[in-house]
Formats: sequence, C-alpha cells, structure tokens
Amino acid sequence: MAHNTASVAPGQAFIAPPGDSGGQFIYIHVPFCEQKCAYCDFFTVRDDANGARRASEWMKLIAREMELWTDAGDLSRETPIQTIFFGGGTPSLANAAAVEKLLDFARSHYNLALGAEITMEMQPNTADGDKVRALAKAGVNRFSIGAQTFREESLRRAGRRHTVEQTKTLFREASRAGTASLDLIACWPDQTMEAWRADLDEALALGPDHISVYELTFHAGTEFHRQLKSGRIESLDEELRLAMFEETDRVLCAAGFEHYEISNYARPGARSRHNENYWTLGNFVGLGAGAHSFIFPHRYTNAASIASYEKFIGRGELFRRPCDAADPEIFAVENLQMALRLAEGVDLDWFAERFGMDIRQRRPRQMENLQREGLLKLQGARASLTSAGVARFDSVIEFLL
Repeated sequence: MAHNTASVAPGQAFIAPPGDSGGQFIYIHVPFCEQKCAYCDFFTVRDDANGARRASEWMKLIAREMELWTDAGDLSRETPIQTIFFGGGTPSLANAAAVEKLLDFARSHYNLALGAEITMEMQPNTADGDKVRALAKAGVNRFSIGAQTFREESLRRAGRRHTVEQTKTLFREASRAGTASLDLIACWPDQTMEAWRADLDEALALGPDHISVYELTFHAGTEFHRQLKSGRIESLDEELRLAMFEETDRVLCAAGFEHYEISNYARPGARSRHNENYWTLGNFVGLGAGAHSFIFPHRYTNAASIASYEKFIGRGELFRRPCDAADPEIFAVENLQMALRLAEGVDLDWFAERFGMDIRQRRPRQMENLQREGLLKLQGARASLTSAGVARFDSVIEFLL
C-alpha cells in the first residue's frame, strides 16, 4: 500500500527508514476485562459473565484483520514475524485453544519466525498451571504477570481480583514454561518506602527474568483520578517518588538486572524484543479495537468500539484511522520521546535522517539547558538521559516539546 507523504517543514522530506528491521512485529489488543482497574485508562470493556467467551471468539476477528492488513500491503506473508504481543485488557481470559488456532493461522498463512517472541499478558486469577502449559504448547514463550503489588489491601483498592498467593502460584508455573516477567506499580497512595522495598523483595524472591515498574499515574477518567480530585486519596510527594525510583534502580541493579528502559529491568538476554522495537521506532501492526500501529511515517489507531470493529472487519474493511500529529516537528519530538526511554538513547544523526528534523538545530537552547542541568548527555551524535533525567522523564519531554 502506498502512503501519502506527511506534511513537512519547507525544504524537508520524510525518507524511508534506513535499513531493514528484518522482521514484522504484531500487537494484539484483547479489550475484555472482568472489571476496570482503578488506575487503568486503556480501552477495555468490562464483561464479567462473558469475557472469557468473547476473548476467545476475538481471535477469529484478529485473524481476519491480519488478512486485511495484508491486502492493504502493510503485513507481508514472507517477511518473518519476529514478535507477537497479546495485551489488553485481559488477554489471558481467552482459552488456550483459541490462542493456539490464531498462532497456527499465523504459521500457516505467514512466516512466523523460528524463535519468535510470543508474549501473553496474564492476570493471576485468570489462569492456572494447566492453562500456562497449554499456552506454552501453542507457542507462547513469554508470560507477563500483572502482579502490580504484593499488598492485599492495595490490590483491593485498585479493583484487582487476584490475590498475592495467586500471583506467586501463577508466576512459578509461568517461569517453568518460558520467560517470566512481573509488572509492578510504585507510588500507591499512602505507600511508604518500607512497603515499596517489601514489594521489591517479594518480586526478587520469585526469581523473575524481567521486571516492569510503573509509577502510578492518575489518568483523567479513572477511578483513582476521581478519588484524587475528591480528596479521598492523595498522591505521594515528589521527593518520595524520586526516592522510590532511586531505590528501585539500586535494588534491582544490585540483583543483576539491567535497567534498559525507563520502566523496565531485565536479566541478560531477557529484554522484551517486542517493546524494544517500539522504543527504537520500528514499524508494528496493532490488531483489535483500540490498538495503535506505526507504519513509517504514519501512525494509525483502531477506533475504540467493539461493535464498530466487528462490523468493519465482518464486511472486510480495515478499521484503522490515521492519527499523525498535524505538525511534523511535534511528530518528530513525540518519536524522540519514545527513543529516549532506552538507556542507549538515540543516534541523532539517524533520527534527523529518518524524521527530517535535527533536534540539535531545532531545540538548541533546550538541549543546552538539559545538559547543563545534568539531565541529558551527548556522546558524539548519541543522546541519552542521565539517571537524573530518567527520574524526571516527563519534565524533560515537556521541556523539549
């Protein structure tokens, strides 16, 4: 499919990405949940009674959407698929047989690479050892367990249905079946440093290959945001939040983890290949209602509506809509924001070639100020954040924008 060139500043033009990533990357959004978590602002649909059935049936629509992307010229049958990531929502609501059928479809109709990374996000109360083993047999080899915290009180407050014991049980099963990752949330209302350190200790005791640590954010429209605005809860002060970030870095790095991205830590060889492609600005196809895609130089979104998605896919039409930034300079800085999340940073010469904008020329004052304040470092053409810059990432990006 030929893409129209996005509007650019005079004298500039978008060019094709230098080189070839050597593969294709697919994200599958399964929006169904048993209930909405208090912090979640993703597109999800609460369906306690029918979520498992609908998540399983969803896989048939995903297979059809793959074919529509192929018809449009943006998903090749020959180029190897290097990663598939089932996210949500709660993709682990789907039964293993439905997942297996979809992966078999990918193998028979596409080139699913040998050793492809296939990740399944899992909520601890939606799976057991039998399901993990069935998913592994189907081809899932990376399990991302949504622990969030090891404090029962915080789980209940967040609207999570699983228990701490369910997290531990599922994680042990997952670690026997493949690469196992834990998701944790820091900076809960009223959380102390001691409580956070206890969460880290509990996580390390399980022996994970990978840990993702996200700071609790009070997104507009979420239950936690409503509670914050009404005064029922308070956010932690900045000093404690920064101290928790520093403690996380110290504890996990001392335990042998590499802090390779702002929110992610990995044992050697256990980085998320799917997310690395995203952060290095590679192309990826997002399938399912509410999913996003990036086919350079365009971003697309699937509208967040189950009924509309089913209608469009059912009649053989792609549901994607372009969502490019109106200003190409903003588009470039938004992509720089993702690239700077990685510890390695970004090669600014490559970035200028790809996005038609040299941040050093367009934002010289901001770049100088960030370096002077010890938040950004330049080594030749490569820009990366310092540890202080990582801790203040949102402020750095806001300053650049």
